[in-house]
Amino acid sequence: MDVYPPQYIEHNLPFVVLSGLGETPSYDSGYEPHPLLKGHGIEIDSAVPVVTGERVDHLRQEFLSADARDAPWNNLRTRTRNDHIGFRLKAVGRGYVLPPRKAQPPQISPDETPPGSPLPANGQRWVLHSPISPLSPGSPTFPDGVMTPLWIAKHQNHIPSVFISFFDFTSEPGRDTLNDNQLKAEINRIKAIFHSSGYKTHYAVVLMSDRSIFEAPDIEERLANIRRTTGLDPKNALFFLPANTSRAELAAFVQSVLTTLQPLCVEYYRDLSKHARRKKNRNSVPAPTAAPTRGASHPLSGPGWSVRYDFKLGVFAEFRQEMDAACRHYSFAIDALLDGDGVFETTASWSPRWDDTRLLADGIAIRIVRCLMWNNGPTSAVQSWQNYKDRMRDLLDRRGKGTANYGWQAWESRWARVMAEIIQRVDPPIFAIVGSPEFPDALPERKAIYSPPEKAFPVGERLAPWHLVHHPGYWFRVSAERAISRRRLAEELPEEDRLPPGMSPATKVANRFATYDTYLVPEPHVEYPIPDKGGEGFDHTGEVVDLFNKAVGEFHARGQQRFVDKLQLDMGKELIHAARYSDALSALKPLWEGMSWRNERWWTLVSDVAWALNDCAEKCSDEESFLVTEFELQSRLLRPKQGKTYDFMTCLDSFAQAEGAEKPRVTLRAQDVLSCISITAEFAVVEGHVAEPILTQIAVRSNAHKGSKPITLDNLTVAFTGSLGSIKLQHQQNESGPSPLTELALAEDEEHKAGNIPSFKGSADLTFSAGEVRVFTFPITFKEAGEVYVESATFEIDTDRFHLTYTTESPQENTEPIWWVMGKNDLKTKRLGRIMDDPAIKVLPKPPKMEIRLPNLQKRYYATELIILELEIENGEDEEAEAALEFVLMDQQKNPLEFRWLVSDADAASEEEQSDKSVHAIGKMEPGAKRTQSIRFTAPIDSGEVLFDAKVIYHVISDPEVPISKTIVGELAIIDPFEATYDFTPQVHPDPWPSFFHIDDTQLPEASTDPATVRAFGLTARYLMNVRIGSYAEEDLVIHDADLTIHEIAGGAIASITKKTVGEAEVDIAPQAVQLRTFCVDVQKIALEDRRSSALATSISVTWRRKKPMSQHPEASSSVRTVIANPRLIAANSEPRVLASARPSTQLPTLIHLDYTLENPTMHFLTFDVSMEASEEFAFSGPKLTALHVLPHSRQTVRYNVLPLVKGAWIYPQLRVQDRYFNKILKPAPTEGMRQDKRGIAVWADVAEEESGEK
Repeated sequence: MDVYPPQYIEHNLPFVVLSGLGETPSYDSGYEPHPLLKGHGIEIDSAVPVVTGERVDHLRQEFLSADARDAPWNNLRTRTRNDHIGFRLKAVGRGYVLPPRKAQPPQISPDETPPGSPLPANGQRWVLHSPISPLSPGSPTFPDGVMTPLWIAKHQNHIPSVFISFFDFTSEPGRDTLNDNQLKAEINRIKAIFHSSGYKTHYAVVLMSDRSIFEAPDIEERLANIRRTTGLDPKNALFFLPANTSRAELAAFVQSVLTTLQPLCVEYYRDLSKHARRKKNRNSVPAPTAAPTRGASHPLSGPGWSVRYDFKLGVFAEFRQEMDAACRHYSFAIDALLDGDGVFETTASWSPRWDDTRLLADGIAIRIVRCLMWNNGPTSAVQSWQNYKDRMRDLLDRRGKGTANYGWQAWESRWARVMAEIIQRVDPPIFAIVGSPEFPDALPERKAIYSPPEKAFPVGERLAPWHLVHHPGYWFRVSAERAISRRRLAEELPEEDRLPPGMSPATKVANRFATYDTYLVPEPHVEYPIPDKGGEGFDHTGEVVDLFNKAVGEFHARGQQRFVDKLQLDMGKELIHAARYSDALSALKPLWEGMSWRNERWWTLVSDVAWALNDCAEKCSDEESFLVTEFELQSRLLRPKQGKTYDFMTCLDSFAQAEGAEKPRVTLRAQDVLSCISITAEFAVVEGHVAEPILTQIAVRSNAHKGSKPITLDNLTVAFTGSLGSIKLQHQQNESGPSPLTELALAEDEEHKAGNIPSFKGSADLTFSAGEVRVFTFPITFKEAGEVYVESATFEIDTDRFHLTYTTESPQENTEPIWWVMGKNDLKTKRLGRIMDDPAIKVLPKPPKMEIRLPNLQKRYYATELIILELEIENGEDEEAEAALEFVLMDQQKNPLEFRWLVSDADAASEEEQSDKSVHAIGKMEPGAKRTQSIRFTAPIDSGEVLFDAKVIYHVISDPEVPISKTIVGELAIIDPFEATYDFTPQVHPDPWPSFFHIDDTQLPEASTDPATVRAFGLTARYLMNVRIGSYAEEDLVIHDADLTIHEIAGGAIASITKKTVGEAEVDIAPQAVQLRTFCVDVQKIALEDRRSSALATSISVTWRRKKPMSQHPEASSSVRTVIANPRLIAANSEPRVLASARPSTQLPTLIHLDYTLENPTMHFLTFDVSMEASEEFAFSGPKLTALHVLPHSRQTVRYNVLPLVKGAWIYPQLRVQDRYFNKILKPAPTEGMRQDKRGIAVWADVAEEESGEK
């Protein structure tokens, strides 16, 4: 947009002048005021000096930082605007000149008076207008011009909407009144100047005090006096800045002032709009100051005045930031220019006014696009841009000089560039560049290359792609393409039209003026001058390259790398066309090195880049660039050049070789440069073994152009990863000629050997003709196992003029694995049984012939069991071998477990010397020999699985460098051998309870802290614990013993355990069988008055062994102690209870003595009502209904003699015991030999032998 007047293009902002803050360099350094705007102007000066000081400098900086002339052209509030509409600020001294409102009366000489007209009298009254009006003779638009940029400059750069004067407000004792009077007089004088000027500029004053109101209390009274005298509104015309303000307070003050003045600025431009609208509505052409006197000039027509007023209304609306109204008025103006009865239709194309009007039309069209973009209408803006271009083409074809010339292509290029620059100034958020410091908040997903249409367009409406706003790079690219078309049309200009005017006949010059459109472009002799005749002409290449560079920057910022490469290629071609080979080389070389087309196999574009760079390198004598491009162009995938001789070995012979200069050395990679030589390496089998020869094949194919000269490699190297280092073939000329399939014998390369990983080398004929395939076959023996991958293939070409190295990374990935075989006449291929991602070969260890067995492996092992695991090793090799056994034991979380080798004393000494306890040396073993090694460990206490890994590592005596191993892995299932269930029932203790009413001296408490020596004097309760031990094992076990252990007693008591004897000391227990163990537990409270319940933490310890040992080792028969944890047992001794016990009579077998013992462990005297219910199942003798009085800490027994009436069944005596005082019913609890269910306690009525012998 630089070719247009800045006033037509710039966004209009309210103009504010800061007077008295000191003059600063203007932002408009390139703008020079026109004499019509500064001559005879209205001068505003003042004798009051400008304010100075550091605070003043900071204040001026804060004001100027709010200048929004460089802000983005959008409606988003930015940090510069601070939520304002934006201002254009200018700091001046005390002097300022306003442009004159009226032009000076014309000075008419006699020769300017029309013939026959009388001379005007000296006292004639002229109708004066603005100096830049089409009605004033001295105006650039007089008499028929529509608009001039001076009118916009007048309102944007000369007439402020607000004029702010800054004065010092000092406080000096004795001089305050004098200073205030001078200040009031100066303010009133400046106000009078503005009033007399006729401009409605708002005048404001800022008083900068040297003291605060607290320091000088009379400041408020002085300010009130100044307001009354000057008539300044304290709300928006008089501002006070106290002393000692910080930088932040200054910024807040500036924002407050601008916020207050913003409505006044808007109102100022609204008044100007009203004045322009009133003049437009008159529908009459004002009378000029003087009529045109010369030529065919005529006054401005009515449509011209309509355009002028609409343009003014649009500009004033833009000053107010009302972009909708501005766009509407601009649209009216552009229609009045381009319509069938518009201004262009009445203006001759050869007239200078034609170009002036086109300049105005372009400026209005640009403003319309800006307004639409401002109002978030991107698609409407592009449609307006396209519509104006179409209308202008139609206008030039009808009324102008046509569009088939370089001037129209220049305008199209300029018009596309204008669109790009508008988008850059608008700065849409959707085009924010991620990672740019200018857009720190840009989201990663914001990589849009075009903006979607606005909401005004219905969803689903089909729009042409060129009707959408694309990022600026798209428009720069369009501009560059039109600039190239302009250059092509300029090159087609006839030579006679390119001669300078001084060397051409006048008729030719006139014809040239009528033929070529030179709007904003030079004449034909400057556009494309004749060499040595026309001087320096227009730099077409420089303009195209500049546009391409701008487009490249935009496309690159948005990650459109393919477009970047294409633009760089086009730029390189343009530089080559201009014979600027050095610049073309600089542009094409980075493209050639980093373009993505090579990987995407777009060979046509790769060919264009390679040939262009090759030509530039040849013209610039760049041997290295020429060498690498010549190498790539050898490939038949790239487009050949007709008549080109392909001889890569002598390609640099055309370059002069300097004496003593080193030959170029170039290193290339496959991902950067295409090669005509491809190398693949394959193995005949997918899997092989160590120490076995494996057939290997290297195939070399030449993809050079047909008819090209042979290429000789100095050497080629294939590098591997894994258990193979590299294979290198050195060139050696074959006298008998090359063969398609060559069998080689390689030798091990000791120089490149890495440990036990071998490398090989050999020699072969490495001369390859175009289209030739050569295969080299040889055996390889591996020494280590592992997966082998082809890492890279490298070949070198070494001549007297250059040395080239080319490397291909992982060449097998891009080719199908094939194996070459020799047919009858030619080579043939067959597929290998693997895919490309698989290793080239899997080298397996040498097949082991030594076996590992576990002869005593059990199905199940038991927790805490001592396990002895035997490992039997058998040597199946045909010769003697030396072996070692490695054993690893782990739990389920892969944590190592401890174990110990069972060895002899001599072997134990050697085991102690080894640092690695998991490895046990076996020694030498003869063929067929067997060795058994045992390990010992204790099974974990928890059930689960134990993992083991047994590995025998050996080597045969004849080949100690090749280790061989055999591994077995497995799991040992660990389970719990037993489970225990129990019954904990109360019993009647046979010993009497201690008397509550009698205390011996021995019952006095002792101060003992040892629980083992504490003596107990409380109540004793007996419990019977029946433990049922069930076997989880899958085999017979032998139980030696079972013990009940009390670990902890809570509740102030002691306990003792009595184990009831069983018949046999050792008892066999079958799988799923149950063994019963009975224990008697006596719990006695330490203190007699302690009524708390006691809790016992117990466990069952079972000592057992396998009935059949797992090994012959003596330790395999040892006993195992398994602990089974029980829940806590509760011994309640705080409430009264009833215990029922039954025993058969010794005199009468069928009679049962049923005793009910009532225990009262409390401190209360209790009375119980006892009643026995009658039953059909038995007869009884005893109290049917009675009352028992039980003293504290005592017990009583009630006996019933029960005679069962049934045999072989359970009878249910129903005894009711009720506490008379608490009215609580006590349920009897059964003891040994009884049971309890939902009916109550039950006694077994056994079958006794009668006299008849029946049961």
